Amino acid sequence: MYPEQLLTPLYQNLLRLFAGRGEHTLAKLDALLFRFQRQVTICRNENISVVLPPDPHFFRYLIKSHEPHISNAITKLLKKGDVVIDVGANIGYISAYAAAAVGKQGQVFCFEPETKNFEYLKFNCHLIQEQGFNCSAYKLAASSANGKAILNVHRYSTYHAIEDEFHHLDKVEGNEEIDTVTLDEWTESQGIKKISLLKLDTEGHEAKVLEGARNLFEAKAIDFVILECRSEQLTSFIDNFCQEFNLHQLVWDGHRWHKATLKSLSYKTECLLSIQPLSPTSLC
Repeated sequence: MYPEQLLTPLYQNLLRLFAGRGEHTLAKLDALLFRFQRQVTICRNENISVVLPPDPHFFRYLIKSHEPHISNAITKLLKKGDVVIDVGANIGYISAYAAAAVGKQGQVFCFEPETKNFEYLKFNCHLIQEQGFNCSAYKLAASSANGKAILNVHRYSTYHAIEDEFHHLDKVEGNEEIDTVTLDEWTESQGIKKISLLKLDTEGHEAKVLEGARNLFEAKAIDFVILECRSEQLTSFIDNFCQEFNLHQLVWDGHRWHKATLKSLSYKTECLLSIQPLSPTSLC
């Protein structure tokens, strides 16, 4: 069994002592010493945990430093009984935070099209379900149309991307045909009328996911959207989409959330969209 309660605080203290330097070395050392899956606790109060692959690329999940502003925002935004859709859920790390936040009365629906990631996601959803939470895994990609697409499989499992959105072709190790659905049609088929949070992490495919959810936005059926923006094209799309549907934006500047449009920034970052104005201090 992986000694999480010993090693996680040890790694955190070492990185704090050396101002974050040496993280890559610690990740490689941990993967070398423990060549098996790790089960790590996400929410001790709810007894929610996930299994991580024996891969140094997941080290930040282990030491709880992977996008803490996202997991914290999820905790602040959600309440018991809410519904979450996690598109590009990977192995379910963020999904686990969402499950803890919505409680046993809520629901978390997780989309992940890549086969290896999906196997971990399915297993982690099962772990979460064993604690009485409603967390389900679907081997699907959300997009602008129902059908098929080609997924480029990256050397690192958090960078898989659909064909025409991919920018790291030198590190592609293969491809996989995947099923795509629109969120409009999928939610209708599932009888889902209201979504508290839509989380997107699709490596550049976010615009097509949003295009496939236009009916939901027309109906104001999605309270919050958290997504990543890494291109000028996506920046323009999101700003125009927000104007069309009267959505409010908060952006992450690396230290805190603040009110701004993505177009006003000189760098790419995460943003939070909402149908009602949201104070940045509410996420502190």
